[in-house]
Order: sequence, then structure tokens, then C-alpha cells
Amino acid sequence: MKPLKTRPSSRRSARLGAVQALYQIEQTNQGVEPAIEEFIHHRFPLLEEEVHYFKPDIVLFKNLVQGVSHSLESIDQLIAENLSENWCLERLPTVMRAILRSACYELKDESLVPTPVIINEYIEIAKEFFQDKEVSFANGILDIIAKQVRSAS
Repeated sequence: MKPLKTRPSSRRSARLGAVQALYQIEQTNQGVEPAIEEFIHHRFPLLEEEVHYFKPDIVLFKNLVQGVSHSLESIDQLIAENLSENWCLERLPTVMRAILRSACYELKDESLVPTPVIINEYIEIAKEFFQDKEVSFANGILDIIAKQVRSAS
């Protein structure tokens, strides 16, 4: 991950943590609850000290990780349906899958957060891991999915 350009808010810290936890769960086959506990009790305190993050919104973090995990099949189907013919979900880097999954969960299930806020938050997170081409890819997919699952915001 690149050095952070700005100190993320507690909600962005929660989203970034959720992306990292989802990545870890997929890479290690670790259970959802143990991963959540590891982040809350071990990783978040270190990040606050070393990188000067805002303390993550723990309720949002848990909601995202648990929500994606419980809805993984439908979220993956939604993402896969919106990839071009030459792409499949498994071909995407694990971090990109985690970003798209978390964003899709919020777009589908967190109606109180405006669409542009969700998309912007995850695009900013994508910028921490990827170059312009991949960030544009994520933006395009999220825009298409947002139009499908939400009325115009």
C-alpha cells in the first residue's frame, strides 16, 4: 500500500480496514469473526499509533465485513454481471475484489449513505493500492452497479 496522502476519517478508516480484512479472509480462509477481532484488538491500535489514522468506526467496520461475508454470493454475482466479456471475477486482483465487494454491499444495503459518497470513498481507497487505469475501472463498475441498485441520488 502506498503512503496515505491524507489522514482518513474514522469512516474511511473503517472502510479501508474492511477492505483489508476481506482481503485477509480470502487469502487465508480465516473466519469472519476472528478476522474482525484481530483487526479491532491488534491492527487498528497499531495503525493509529504508526500511521496516525483516525480511530476506525468499529460499528461500520463490523457491518461491512459481516455484511459482505453474509451476502458474498449475491455481491459477486452483481459484480460479475457487470464485467466486460473478457473478464471474470476471479481474474481481478484480490484487493480489487475486496474494494468492489465492500462498495457493492454499501450501495445495496446502506441506503442512508449517498451514492456519490460511497463511490468516492472507495475510489480514494483504490488510489491507495492501484494506478489510474485500475482506479478508473473500479469507478466505472461502481457507477454501473449504483445505477442498478439505487435510484438516482
